[in-house]
Parts: sequence; structure tokens; C-alpha cells
Amino acid sequence: MRKLSECYVDAAKARSSLEKRDVDKLTYEQKICLDFLKKHFRMPVEKSTELMKELQNIGRIDSRQASMIANLMPKTKEDVKLIFSKERTILSDEEINKILETVNKYEK
Repeated sequence: MRKLSECYVDAAKARSSLEKRDVDKLTYEQKICLDFLKKHFRMPVEKSTELMKELQNIGRIDSRQASMIANLMPKTKEDVKLIFSKERTILSDEEINKILETVNKYEK
């Protein structure tokens, strides 16, 4: 099997994509995933898309990292540092604060 393309999506987009499909045609794993996403991720797709765009505009954050931040919605500096702990990107305190401010805007 050959990979044609790759893109990172947040949990809201994944939930929306699964909800659009016929439930009877979903595989067992997809049904479990949809159930999990419905229980734990309630942010609308539009808001999560805006959040990811804002995060990518902060600086050195790519789409994969933005989707991780949108899924985890970190609340402290330590949470943000944990997300980037295995990355080569080292964020400054200013960038971390911008990330937290952006995430706080999109909290319920």
C-alpha cells in the first residue's frame, strides 16, 4: 500500500468526518473511535479550525503540533512543554504564553 498524502486533523474534524458516514458501514474500530470522540471532544469544527490557524500563526508550530494542542487544550506552561518535549522545537516563554492565551480564548 502506498501513502498518497498525509494531513493532520484535530479531534473535532475526525468526529465530524465519522458522523457524516453511515453508522452501519463503520468498522468496529471506527465506532469505538466515534463514541470516544463524542464523549470527550465537544468543540465545534469551526472553532477548532480557527484555533489551529491561530496556533500556526504564532510562529514555529506546524499542523501536527497545532492539532495536538487543539486536542489536548493545555492549561499550564508545563502542559505545553510536555507536548513539545520530544520535538526539536524549543519554545520561548513568550511563545508558550501566546499558546496558552490562544487556547484560553477557545475554552468553553
